[in-house]
Amino acid sequence: MTPSATPRRPENLALIYQEVLTAIERLRGNRQGVTDANAFRHHTREALKNAAAQAMQAAYPADDVKYATFATVAFLDESVLNSQNTIFTDWLRKPLQEELFGTHIAGETFFQNLQVLLGQQDAPDLADVLEVHYLCMLLGFGGRYSVGNRGELNQVMNMTAEKIRRIRGNMGPLSPSWALPNETVRSGSDPLVRKLSILAIACAALMVVLFVVYKIVLSSGVNV
Repeated sequence: MTPSATPRRPENLALIYQEVLTAIERLRGNRQGVTDANAFRHHTREALKNAAAQAMQAAYPADDVKYATFATVAFLDESVLNSQNTIFTDWLRKPLQEELFGTHIAGETFFQNLQVLLGQQDAPDLADVLEVHYLCMLLGFGGRYSVGNRGELNQVMNMTAEKIRRIRGNMGPLSPSWALPNETVRSGSDPLVRKLSILAIACAALMVVLFVVYKIVLSSGVNV
């Protein structure tokens, strides 16, 4: 089967996890009005649980669902840490990665998992779980590369984007159920966004980023 003929679900993992990714991006941009860290944690945990259940219902393999959930949690914990918000003091003592996965090194494990995925045989489901990892990095996740090594992070992102593109070929928007204006979305708070033009990620990944930003704008007045 040629890449351009690769079948895809109408709603893939990136869209399934978009609620949590939106909340994380709002938190990073100081647009998430968190007044109760416990309530925010509970809401996020439930959103992750629902996303995992939806992914399983969509017939994604359990391992892929676990990879996607872990990547999202790693991104969330790093964003909470970088927020330096005192309301998250208890969260920092026990990050969500410890509660859900029993680890404190998600920033390292994220890239170990990604390396395993990059070594797997090309398949549509693989492209979808890679896309979740790519989105986390695109939106600012650094993990082991948070301090320096940005060049290495860009190399990893390029490898991930290339594998997604190779699997999917030339494909249209992520989902036929929605469409956004053809305009460039820029964020002054996230330098990675400025690199969109040179990363040349598949159209699907770009549309997810636009969708996340669009959701942020629509929900900017809603507190959790």
